[in-house]
Amino acid sequence: VVAKPATSTALVAHNIVRIWVEQKLLPEGALSFVCGSPGDLLTHLDGEDVVAFTGSADTGATIRAMPNIVKHSTRVNVEADSLNSAVLGPDVTEGSETFQMFARDVARDITQKAGQKCTAIRRIFVPRELAASLEAALVERLGEARVGDPSLEGVTVGPLATAQQHRDAKAGIAKLSEEAAIVLGSGAFERVGVANDRGYFVAPTLLRTHDSDAATRVHEHEVFGPVATLLPYDGTAAHATRLVNKGAGSLVSSVYSDDRAFTGETLWGIAPLHGRVVLGSEKIADQMPGPGTVLPQSVHGGPGRAGGGEELGGVRGLSFYSQRTAVQGSRPVLEALFGIKK
Repeated sequence: VVAKPATSTALVAHNIVRIWVEQKLLPEGALSFVCGSPGDLLTHLDGEDVVAFTGSADTGATIRAMPNIVKHSTRVNVEADSLNSAVLGPDVTEGSETFQMFARDVARDITQKAGQKCTAIRRIFVPRELAASLEAALVERLGEARVGDPSLEGVTVGPLATAQQHRDAKAGIAKLSEEAAIVLGSGAFERVGVANDRGYFVAPTLLRTHDSDAATRVHEHEVFGPVATLLPYDGTAAHATRLVNKGAGSLVSSVYSDDRAFTGETLWGIAPLHGRVVLGSEKIADQMPGPGTVLPQSVHGGPGRAGGGEELGGVRGLSFYSQRTAVQGSRPVLEALFGIKK
């Protein structure tokens, strides 16, 4: 295995691999680490190699289109952009356990890791009748978040990883605001334990579309930061499904409802375009870890925009790195070759 980290995380990755080497956790030669430009490394891949890439959809498309990869049918696994969504069912009432669970999970996904995680909720679908109350609940929760030095007690939102990601997030918010109103996050904010305006901080930002059916940017552009958009829908599973699927393929979507008919119709409507669907309800309100938690037994991947690949999956996840070959022959020969006991 040859591992190449992103430039912004290269030092952390280098230290991790150094620990592995010092502790002799892997057979010598099993892992090579490239900390820097890979040069023309990818141009030497052939049909016996595989590429597992996590990053932008544009870079993933570039790798897939490389002449030698196309020529040799090199296997490529891509986990890319994902406009994950959360859907609140029309049966949910304000203040109920399911309502509170929904608000809690959405707020956590916006603030956790400053929104810089692939499973973060980017689009929030809520029945029009509940839009105002949910907006108020999210504003209250997000307003309690403290932005600043993450090593300090009580700070819940740290900085973005790099200056470029900070610029991209600010530009992305401006792009979304062309068709959505900024409900929270447009003004100045306090940076706890940070002098002046230092650091790549973005305050938790919540937007609300003017017209969920006419909006396009929110279904096409992911802001990789503490940013999400509220999209009211008409309360039917058909409308929710149509809006969710405008994301053109995501890693995860979640449906919060105690109405099994609504849950089932929405599930079967969005499942083909998602690697994972999480179903939240009152019975598990105090037990569910939220859609951002990926278990090793689950598929972590998704079709379309999400890259069409997958990660994790426990032992099943190793199939991408394995070559399957069928061997046919006489029974005695096969038993001898493969040590099959009679």
